[in-house]
Amino acid sequence: MGISIFSILVVIALVFTNMRDDDLSEPIEKVTNSQVETKAVPEMTVGELKGILTDFQRDVAPQIKNDFERKLAERLYVEMKLFDESIDINRLITRATEQADFERAWLTHAKDEYGVVITDEEVDGWIERGPDAEVVESQRRYAEAKEMSVYELNHNYDRDQYMKWVVWERLIPLITERYEESSEQVLDNNRLIELYEKEVKDTL
Repeated sequence: MGISIFSILVVIALVFTNMRDDDLSEPIEKVTNSQVETKAVPEMTVGELKGILTDFQRDVAPQIKNDFERKLAERLYVEMKLFDESIDINRLITRATEQADFERAWLTHAKDEYGVVITDEEVDGWIERGPDAEVVESQRRYAEAKEMSVYELNHNYDRDQYMKWVVWERLIPLITERYEESSEQVLDNNRLIELYEKEVKDTL
């Protein structure tokens, strides 16, 4: 199972989770939407995105009962379509299910092991200062393809991803404190993610 909890190379402006089999973690750097926009993500029109989403709703969504798992599967499906990758629906569903289990465990571990609990107000504030403050064109197109406002896209549909950014900002000093004396490697963001994800996977 490949999981990238804070992928910067996401499908259109910080809205998808990158679930590559060969890439478990990415640097966690808070970036602006304009920085994300410069990444090499294929451009698609609203019509093309609507077509992909329609195909997902027809071919994949009916096979997934859980809302969160369906969302993760949709993100992966759109990403694979954008990059013209072949799609095995059964494998996609399996990956989305595994991803959902990991995401839940990731947040639970933050609460149970480190005592990190955040409020809705904190998440909304983070989104307002970040994604809301600098809307890029690709983000607007995706929201339109999903027939929702950019505000709804940020605060509802993509809330799970932004919530993790807020939690992670609280986790960084705690994980650093835990490992800084014993670690033989530099504790940059990549290394901190590796250490935390190993803890999470040990709970599964």
